Amino acid sequence: MEAAARNFVTIAELQSKAGEYLAKAAGAEAGIPTAGGSASILLSTAACIMKGSELEDYEPLGPAVWRKIAQRIPLRTEGLKTEIIVQKCNRDEYDHAVECAGGRFVEVGGDNGATIQELREAFDPKKTAAYYYTIKFGSGLPLEKYVKLAHEQGVPVILDASVISPPKNGKLHYIEMGVDMVCISGGKILSAPNNTGILVGRKDLIKLAHLQSYPFEGIGRSAKMCRETIVGLITAYELYKKRDEVELDIIKARNAEFLKDEFNKITGITAHVDKKRPLCVVKSDKQQNGYSTKELYQALLNGDPSIMTVFEPYFLIEDYHGVFTINPHFLSDEEIDVIKTRVFDLLKTQ
Repeated sequence: MEAAARNFVTIAELQSKAGEYLAKAAGAEAGIPTAGGSASILLSTAACIMKGSELEDYEPLGPAVWRKIAQRIPLRTEGLKTEIIVQKCNRDEYDHAVECAGGRFVEVGGDNGATIQELREAFDPKKTAAYYYTIKFGSGLPLEKYVKLAHEQGVPVILDASVISPPKNGKLHYIEMGVDMVCISGGKILSAPNNTGILVGRKDLIKLAHLQSYPFEGIGRSAKMCRETIVGLITAYELYKKRDEVELDIIKARNAEFLKDEFNKITGITAHVDKKRPLCVVKSDKQQNGYSTKELYQALLNGDPSIMTVFEPYFLIEDYHGVFTINPHFLSDEEIDVIKTRVFDLLKTQ
């Protein structure tokens, strides 16, 4: 990133080269770096809305004379398809990016999912895409069947896959499944700069997404990626491919178990490990040690150094209210020790 900062570059060319790398890494037709998973969703939506428009006649590396066409969204969408199918049970707080791009959700089914028949009846010539979130709530239609149904109607699928592990072998199973636009976070498992993301998928749609992005003046103009972050994203991916995930998983599990065992020595603390992630899950009994779980969470947050645990992580673990969690992912041994010591000090237990 320091080297990139010292050199001039044409951003669109760097994006294209980075996109080629990301596409190859995922086994996709095309790709583009983005300013985070949400920006990937925004640009995916814009691409689907602009499908069939004059914007298809232009190229990102050609003369940038398509500004007025790109700027039809989000408000001047007459004649464009803007309606996007989504299962009601599959909505989440991040899909607001779809609406920011001018998309209009059409919810299908109820809180427990939608049937194939309900979805089939919802598709009509006004629909431009179908949206899906990988963390599926309720008993909605599985992604594979969802993709098949959407493609039968001639509609592409946008997938929010921000929480997945990017592939190391050049094969992303969502691409193999036929998903048209896959949105991935760069700042999570990949450990790239936090304001980075990945968008891979169909070549025609990726091109339209690129035409809407920075350095151009489309809907993605405000979601800028400088040359340093683009290079940082690709460098992080190279490091990620060399990383021993098995060893990292062992370290994460060991740290979670260590914290659990230490905390259970404290009167009034009940801790266990959610082995799926893994997370150290903590509950405190105020009658026994003077701190409720929320008060202990707040005391850690307000201390020096401030320790941010996750209180009531409804978005990670269902029905885990009244606890806080500690995620050992990428915590150093020193940081693990600081967390342990602070909890012991707060509860005056040595």
